Amino acid sequence: MTQSTTPSTQSSSPLPDAFSSTLSGLFNQVRPAIVQVRNERHGGGTGIVWQADGQIITNNHVVPQDGEGIQIHFTDGRTLPARVLHRQPQFDLALLKVQAEQLPTLPAGDSDSLRVGEWVFAIGHPWGQRWTVTAGIVSTMSTRQVEPEVTIPYIKSDVRLAPGNSGGPLLNADGQVVGINAMIFGGDLSVSIPSNVVSAWLKDLPRSQAILGVGLQRIDLPTAIRQQLADHSDNGLLVVSVVERPAAQQAILLGDLLLEIEGQPIQGVHSIRQNLANKAPGQQVTLKIARAGKLQTITTTLIATE
Repeated sequence: MTQSTTPSTQSSSPLPDAFSSTLSGLFNQVRPAIVQVRNERHGGGTGIVWQADGQIITNNHVVPQDGEGIQIHFTDGRTLPARVLHRQPQFDLALLKVQAEQLPTLPAGDSDSLRVGEWVFAIGHPWGQRWTVTAGIVSTMSTRQVEPEVTIPYIKSDVRLAPGNSGGPLLNADGQVVGINAMIFGGDLSVSIPSNVVSAWLKDLPRSQAILGVGLQRIDLPTAIRQQLADHSDNGLLVVSVVERPAAQQAILLGDLLLEIEGQPIQGVHSIRQNLANKAPGQQVTLKIARAGKLQTITTTLIATE
């Protein structure tokens, strides 16, 4: 069953109208968090926004090589470049990153609770047809041996998949991701990687540290700045380089002088590191700066280390 974005005056579906209405609502709810992944050499597939800071899950075979000009297409018309953060070829998983914040995400469901016969749905871009939904039922939970001592569980269903669906979500009736669509085995059975496998892999990845995304140089504070500050050291940190971000997020500028972070005087780079130690990429921090000789308070969003 394929979801059309144009409603029909007469329904030919054998399913009850209430079911069709619920499926339409589910489609509209989850669609913004599902993206199209394209690269220069190997066509495209589908991806899922997993974290609001721009982390996207797809299949490893969708982006088999680094540096291939990976492009992510969003429902709002944006196209952003992406890079590969991590790969897991055995599970056919890849984690991508785009420079964006506050993206819509999909919640991960518990794949271990899936039952044979339960309704599931896939959304992707089969044969380049963007944001197409198909429905089916869970046929069986199976395993596949990828190495002599490595066995991976899989979800098999009769959801219709085609090239372009790879990396997209298998959803339950609550709109939760219970699997990542990976490939088609013999017959009509489609295969998905369980969401619990994906979550466990991501949990074990090295954690990115939160940083301001600037290069700093310690300098003596100008006399005019010292006179505006009480009980402050005679040193400050001059911004000498800035990581490129979207213009709307570029709060810190070249030449800014960092004086305080979260209300605490900055004694040096070590004091910034201490303040950011328990923060995560995507969080915001408040800075007191001197810009063009005037004190200002700004808010900036932390980014992740490479």
